[in-house]
Amino acid sequence: MKKILLVAFVVVSCVGVNAQQDPQFTQNMFNRLYVNPGFAGSNGSICGTLINREQWMGFEGNPKTTVFSADGGFKVRQKYQMGGGLSIMQDELGPIKSLNVKLAASYHHRIQQGVLAIGLDFGIFNQSINGEWRTSSGNFDGTEDPSIPNSEAGKTSFDLGGGLYYYTKDLYVGISSTHLNQPTISDKPDEQSAYNYEQVRHYYVMAGYNYPLSVGFGELELQPSIFAKTDGVSTQLDLNTNVLYNNLVWAGVSYRLEDAVSFLAGVKLEDIGMVPAELQPLQIGLAYDFTTSELSNHSDGSMEFMLRYCYKISKALKIERYKSVRFL
Repeated sequence: MKKILLVAFVVVSCVGVNAQQDPQFTQNMFNRLYVNPGFAGSNGSICGTLINREQWMGFEGNPKTTVFSADGGFKVRQKYQMGGGLSIMQDELGPIKSLNVKLAASYHHRIQQGVLAIGLDFGIFNQSINGEWRTSSGNFDGTEDPSIPNSEAGKTSFDLGGGLYYYTKDLYVGISSTHLNQPTISDKPDEQSAYNYEQVRHYYVMAGYNYPLSVGFGELELQPSIFAKTDGVSTQLDLNTNVLYNNLVWAGVSYRLEDAVSFLAGVKLEDIGMVPAELQPLQIGLAYDFTTSELSNHSDGSMEFMLRYCYKISKALKIERYKSVRFL
């Protein structure tokens, strides 16, 4: 039964479609660069983040996604604050594999108490499909449907995205779009079938706030955030709340409308004396989704693992000299 459901899901959602949601992540607050290039260089550090997600565990051929991102800030002519970044996403869903590699660049302009950044990313988007389709009995008999390839097919195309990102010490708001040029993957592996896939634009809105609290047993920081995305056909909204204790450990809950309730936890190794100094900027996070949709009867939920390492950029102190006519 699970194989039948999976094959039906893949065929309906991924082969003969004009739109498909980008891979989703529960720990989206740590994955801002991939969807918004304006984020690059906004945290004052050189950071690398790795997130691995296995969705709908229990299905054969369930979605498996890994994304790596790295970014940092720099100045041009000691005047213009810029940011740069790299994102690599690999996604696998049944017989379909996707690879998205892109570079990001951003310009940051101070506006009163905050900074507004505008960013652009560009790179490649590759998608391929394994032609060894299986029927519910597990045998491959080929297909007469011209939109389903009977052999391996895939291509690579140019990909473009952009975004705006406003941030202060405790607040961030972002709006962005991926696949602005709507890249098309088209391949004809044989005379009987062809593979045509159009990656449509996706739109993202994100916002978050850090609210520090002093309590008798330590320092707490509430970190509520929202994350919304749409491709014009379907929309997803995540409502998140994390609580950071003594800048050391965090725990939280997330609700994805009509899809899942998630629990998040993590640790920052910055102030743990027993950890070597070179590992202290490391952050480790976990998330587990309890599926609330109709797939809950067939899925064991979704699991996510996150690693993040940040190297603080230190600024050299500028020596200033003062001369007075009284002391020459």
